[in-house]
This record gives sequence, C-alpha cells and structure tokens, in this order.
Amino acid sequence: MFTESSLRKIQDFSADYPVISLYLNTEPSRGNAETHRLRLRNMIKDISLKEDAEVIEKFFNYTYDWSGRSVAVFSCAPAGFFHAIPLAVPVKDFIQIGSKAAVAPLEDLLQDYSNLGVILVDKQGARLFHFHMGELVEQQGFLGDQVKQVKAGGASSAHGLRGGALDGGRAVRETIDRNQREVAETAARFFESKRVRRIMLGGTDENISRFKSHLPKSMQSLVVGSFAMGMTASNAEVLQKVLDQALEK
Repeated sequence: MFTESSLRKIQDFSADYPVISLYLNTEPSRGNAETHRLRLRNMIKDISLKEDAEVIEKFFNYTYDWSGRSVAVFSCAPAGFFHAIPLAVPVKDFIQIGSKAAVAPLEDLLQDYSNLGVILVDKQGARLFHFHMGELVEQQGFLGDQVKQVKAGGASSAHGLRGGALDGGRAVRETIDRNQREVAETAARFFESKRVRRIMLGGTDENISRFKSHLPKSMQSLVVGSFAMGMTASNAEVLQKVLDQALEK
C-alpha cells in the first residue's frame, strides 16, 4: 500500500543521471491491457534514454498484472534505480525526464485519497469505513435501538396524553438522537485510531443533517462532503462514490 513513507523514498533518490517518471492510467473503462500497452509505447517511443525505455517496457510486459486503476513508474537505469507503484486510484497519463523524480501527482493523490473515512448513517445505526488510496483498510458497524414509528390518529393516540402522538413522537426523536450520539462517539474513536484526515457522510439529507449535529467539533471540521446512499450499498459502491466525489473537485 502506497504511503507517505513510500513517497519519501522516491523523493530522496538522487543521481548524476536523468530520471524518467511515468504515470499510466490502466482503468478497465479505458481499454484492455493491449490498449494500455499501445499508449505506453507511444509515450516512450521518442525518449532518448533507451535503457530506461527497455526496462519500463519489460516491466509492463512481464511483471505488471494490470489489476489496478493506474501505475507510477520511476526509472534511472544507469544508477540501478527502478520503482513501480500500482495504484487503486486513477491518474492521468504523464511522462517526464528530469534530474529528480516527478512526484507531484502522487502528492495530489495522497492529499485526496489517504486515510479517508466514510460514515453511512440512518436513524438506527451506521457503517464506518476507513479507505486509503482507493483501498478498503477496515470497516465497522453499529446498530442501536430500533426506531418504532408512531401511527397517527385513534383514541389511544390522543395528543398530549401519555402514550399519545406527541409523547410517541418525542420517544422516536429521543431514540434516533441516542442512536446517532452513540454512532458519533463510536466513529470518533474508530477514526482517531486510524488517523483519518477527512470524512465523508452518506445517507439521506435528513439523517446526515441530524447526525452532523451530534459530531464533536473536531470531527465536524474533518467532514469534506456528503452523498445519498442506502445502508445496504456494497463496499464497492461506497468506494466508487468516494472516488467520484474526489474526481469532481
């Protein structure tokens, strides 16, 4: 898994020879492996560093498994330096030859996708997700007290009487608030232990708005967006929504 420590190793590399930095988008929606190889060959065909070009092409022909959404490659063949980073998030095709590795795209990815938390919340519970660089690291669920909806009308539901609509409605609101307070407390512990930097909220507008009021101020400041999604969404659907939201920025 790509981390800031991995980035520093590339940043710290220095040699008296040029370094090739190549980023290739390998999303299935852009074609199959052969389509990606063709784009790669077009990217490296005119570079003068033939030894590096051969090393890079050999990596894509025999080592890379094409399972990710993109890959970053750094090569300085005369110095024996080669570093490939498969990524679960997309990048734009890019190639550069310079005295240092071009790591700005990786820095941007870490800014957008590292240690990201997601909370899917409803009136009774929540699902918590910790994503890093487009991969699910850990998840946790919470289920609170059942919310029993109050039926309007009827003599036994007279307004203002014990057990009536007003008291019943108040009980429902108290149950929802209690559940969401407990979710907020659970989420705070979970995300603090993961050093999550940013949080996205999923659910209905009503549930998200109510839930945000229960978050501690320190967590409210980490919320960077929200989206509509049901509690039964798959992990892949949650991740895709997160990626789509980041790409829209």
